Amino acid sequence: MTSVAAQAAKPPIALEEFRQGKVVVESLGLMGEPPVDLEKIASEVREIITSSAAVQGVCQGDYDSLVLFSAVYWGIVKTFPRTVIRNVRNFLNRFNDGNSSRDLLFVFNFTDIQRVRVLESMQHGISGIVKDYGFEEGSHMDYWKELMTDIGMMENARTGRLSDYGKEVMAQVNALPAVQAIDCMINKEFDQRDALVGMLAVEFLAAGASASIVEAGAADQLFESRSIPKTWFEVHYHVDDHADTLADPEDENSYLELPHDTISFNMAQLAHKVDHDGEDFHAFMYERIINIARAFASAGDQCMAEARAVVA
Repeated sequence: MTSVAAQAAKPPIALEEFRQGKVVVESLGLMGEPPVDLEKIASEVREIITSSAAVQGVCQGDYDSLVLFSAVYWGIVKTFPRTVIRNVRNFLNRFNDGNSSRDLLFVFNFTDIQRVRVLESMQHGISGIVKDYGFEEGSHMDYWKELMTDIGMMENARTGRLSDYGKEVMAQVNALPAVQAIDCMINKEFDQRDALVGMLAVEFLAAGASASIVEAGAADQLFESRSIPKTWFEVHYHVDDHADTLADPEDENSYLELPHDTISFNMAQLAHKVDHDGEDFHAFMYERIINIARAFASAGDQCMAEARAVVA
């Protein structure tokens, strides 16, 4: 395993090495672009989560639905940065042998990360990669806090402290079996492959729900009329993430781009090869992601059916 000191002694990425980013990905048995069925699964996940009562209500411009939407999925949003960091760290600690952190960083360098941050991460080996990868999820959680603050669920976004009203709503929501079920599926899974596929499912769910809400005129009017920020939804609204997986290496300001869903797929596939050899990975992935999507939709349905009175 390459030491942090040895990595720090290496020069910054040379142009030729940058050109070989795709080669590095392929040499690790990974990919730079998602398979077609991954995109189809993402589309199906969007249909499932959009059909839930909570998302439907937000799309129709119902304020109470927005409050309950923020409540029912807050537990996942709040813990997801830590879940991502734990899963990525465990993966890198396990699969880093034989591949330097410098090589693996090409796999974990994703959209909108500038090359200067890439170099900074390299100097800190696995811990740098994990921190860099988890940073974006932490910022997404902050956007959700802003939403909850503006609808009165939190006292302020900085501390994330719930208001009295927020505590009342969350107590009701967290007691629902369907809400407890999605927490177990995402945060309490010990099998590495299953946990990584769970991460992929959450990414699809966030993108799917966001796309439907951003594209709904009634939802847009709801946010604007009450001056509620919809930043969380906008940052998860991906029209065409995969148009250019590799940036132009001739451009000095360019950088390698690899979307989160592709990264999670790569990690899960490697873990599957080691732990579940002989099983059909794509069949398993499809079944688990769809089951998680249905569980998230059920949580939204149960929340709307049994907790709506508490927000009135």
